[in-house]
Amino acid sequence: MKLFFRTTGEGTPLLILHGLWGASENWLPIAHSLEDRFQVILPDIRNHGQSPHADEMNYEVMSDDIIELIEDLRLPEPPRIVGHSMGGKIVMALLLKRPDIVDKAIIVDIAPVSYSQRDGGSHNRIIDFMANFDFTHFTTREEVREAIQQHFKTERSQQLFLKNIKKTPSGFEWKINHRVLSQHFDEISGCPGQLTHDKYEKEILFIKGEQSNLITGIDCLQEQFPAARIKEIPGCGHWIHSEQPERLAQTILDFFSLP
Repeated sequence: MKLFFRTTGEGTPLLILHGLWGASENWLPIAHSLEDRFQVILPDIRNHGQSPHADEMNYEVMSDDIIELIEDLRLPEPPRIVGHSMGGKIVMALLLKRPDIVDKAIIVDIAPVSYSQRDGGSHNRIIDFMANFDFTHFTTREEVREAIQQHFKTERSQQLFLKNIKKTPSGFEWKINHRVLSQHFDEISGCPGQLTHDKYEKEILFIKGEQSNLITGIDCLQEQFPAARIKEIPGCGHWIHSEQPERLAQTILDFFSLP
C-alpha cells in the first residue's frame, strides 16, 4: 500500500493522520502553522482522499501502511506523529506494535476504547447517504451541493461530503470507499486489535476538546499508555483542528518542544 501524502515545511519530520471521512487537506491549516519548525507529512489513509482503495480496513493494516510510509521516506530521524480520531487509533496501534519507529506522539480526541454503541448513529447516516446517492441525476457541482443541503443542514456536514467528491469523465463519484468503510465500521470504531506490545511506556499526550465526551478521563488511557497526559482545549468539541486551530497548533508545538 503506497499512500498518497502531502508535505510542507522543513525541519524535524512530523506526520499528521486525519480521521474517518477526512483527508490530508483538512489538516493543511495546522500544517502551515507548523511548517517553520517541522517537515509536516500529511498522508491520506487507505480508502480516503487520493490513497488507493483496498478491501481490508482495520488497525493492523492501517498502522502497517504508516510504518511502510515512514520506512519508504527514509527520514533523517524518527518522526513525531499526531493522529486525530481514527488517525489517533492508528497511532495507538503503531505505538503498541513498533514503539521505536516514532520519537513522540500526540492523540487528538480519541481513547483506546470502542465507540460502536455510543457513536454509530451519525456515521451510519453518512454511510447510508453515500451508498444511496445517485450522481447520475447531476451535471454540476452546484446541483450536487443543493442535493446534499436537503439532507444535511450544517456547513461541517455539507463540507464532509463536498470534499469527498471527484469529477470523472462520466460525471461525479465519491473519493472515499464508503462500501468498505461500511463493511468494517465495527472494526474502525472499536479498539486496535491484539498487537505485539501491551503497553507504550513513553510519555504521550492526549488532547481533549472541552465539549467532547470521547475521552472520559485518565483512567481509560493508562492501562495501555501509563505515561499518558491529558490537555483539554476550551471552546471546542471533537473537531479541534477546525474549531481551535491556533490553540491546537500551539499545544502540538509545546509538547514537541525542540531543543
